[in-house]
Amino acid sequence: MPDKPNSLQHIDFLKHAGLCEARVIKHGLNNHSYHVITEQGHYFVRLNAVIAGVSRQREAQILDLIAPLNISPKVVLNDLDNNVLITEWCRGRVWTKPDFSQHELVSALVQPLQQFHRIECPDQVLFLDSRLDQRLLSYVANQNNKIQSQVHRLIEKLDDLGFWSANQYLTHFDLNPRNIIGRRPPMLLDWEFSGLGHPLIDWLIIEYESGQSLADFYLHHDQNDWLPPLRALIQIMMQIWAK
Repeated sequence: MPDKPNSLQHIDFLKHAGLCEARVIKHGLNNHSYHVITEQGHYFVRLNAVIAGVSRQREAQILDLIAPLNISPKVVLNDLDNNVLITEWCRGRVWTKPDFSQHELVSALVQPLQQFHRIECPDQVLFLDSRLDQRLLSYVANQNNKIQSQVHRLIEKLDDLGFWSANQYLTHFDLNPRNIIGRRPPMLLDWEFSGLGHPLIDWLIIEYESGQSLADFYLHHDQNDWLPPLRALIQIMMQIWAK
């Protein structure tokens, strides 16, 4: 995998576009990301790393699925063989935690979420492996016995309540404020963790990351008292990710 800014000079698309400047984007611990300026325009360039729970093949399918929705920057190049993703550069201000306290702003976020939450995921192992319970069973393999026991108990509780069978739709899984940019309409970034899930998962992750109570926007999705065990699972996942 290319891992230095100099490697950008060897990407054919950027050479033909007239590479002028590359600015490092300090976001995330694994991938190498850049704001690249060329004679033909500005682009976001990501040099992919290997990340637990991320399938580049799945991400490519999802980027194709959401392309008609215009809720994310347009993909210009997705080279899986060379681990390079290039999208159009998205101008705008990245959201911050206080933004989620503004009802009007969060209301504007509802529409793009509804659009992709309606997309049924393909019935493939590639997507089944991305479901929250499957992810967490993998994540907790190296955690202590107490955490493992908690996760197994919560997964079983949600299974008894019929939650996992309701996981049929595209879910982002990483909607922290840095992955939302602009206001009208907000654009959603960074789909590498996306996969099979349920709208409640995204809303609970947003709520956890923002520190704001957003229950008014998602309570109608709770069909069988799923929220208490699901919220506990999300908290465990976010704490593992933060380590």
